[in-house]
Amino acid sequence: MNYKHAYHAGNFADVVKHILLVQLLNQMGQKNKPFYVLDAYGGRGLYSLGSEEARKTGESKGGIQALVKADVEKAPTAVKDYMEGIKQARFTYDKKVYPGSPWWIAHHIEKNPDAGVRGEAFEAKASEYDALNYQLHKLPIGIHHRNAFEGIAAVIPPKEKRGLIFLDPPYEQEHKDFTRLINLLVASYEKWPQGTYALWYPIKNIEAVELFHKKLKRTEMRRQLVCELNIYPNDIAVGLNGTGLLIINPPWQFDNHAREILRFLQPVLKVEDAPDLSADSATNVRWLVGE
Repeated sequence: MNYKHAYHAGNFADVVKHILLVQLLNQMGQKNKPFYVLDAYGGRGLYSLGSEEARKTGESKGGIQALVKADVEKAPTAVKDYMEGIKQARFTYDKKVYPGSPWWIAHHIEKNPDAGVRGEAFEAKASEYDALNYQLHKLPIGIHHRNAFEGIAAVIPPKEKRGLIFLDPPYEQEHKDFTRLINLLVASYEKWPQGTYALWYPIKNIEAVELFHKKLKRTEMRRQLVCELNIYPNDIAVGLNGTGLLIINPPWQFDNHAREILRFLQPVLKVEDAPDLSADSATNVRWLVGE
């Protein structure tokens, strides 16, 4: 895989990740209390599906383009909210735009101006930070040229006491990155055990993912939920077999909502040339560690 995200914007992993993010934000917003949201790997904020990078891979065809063509009348609420967000982004910018995670956070804040939600996004790479700051500077989200490993420790616990730390790293060295991210989560959890943490991860090398899960179980972190969707079986070597989101301290009944979301998305995002996967084998929402 090429980890410059412009190549992968709007693919099936983005769709799943951002709908689950919308679900997290919606549920956290149900309590009449302020909360803080940080996107620790902000990226560019907005991506063009007409760019050379996006056209080269064509990955959005199996992601957002497939979902746009689907019937979402009976879809879970988060899917409908996500599709409304896509419409608004394309009306505001252009019809080929795909919004990244910082935009979704800012969009939630714009829709709920009196909820007391404070959003921030970090981006360590200078060129990506410049693009993020330029594209989203008018939106209600703070943009910072900052590294996640240093920055998260500096902002938690937030003054709001409630909050979500969303991590979507590039995974350029998979085994090494999994270990470093577990260490980051453990350090953050020790400092702020009440926080909600959501970490996206790729499913390509199933042995690396299984080892990642085993290491997570050995930590002192409680309430660890994994939400996974595969579009290819794990024994087929492709660029990306599936997508996963680890959530620590998810809102109450988030697991049930996530299961419903993934079961709706599975047939929509199914790849034509891939072996048939049932909903049971393609979707996986389970607790790594319970209460």
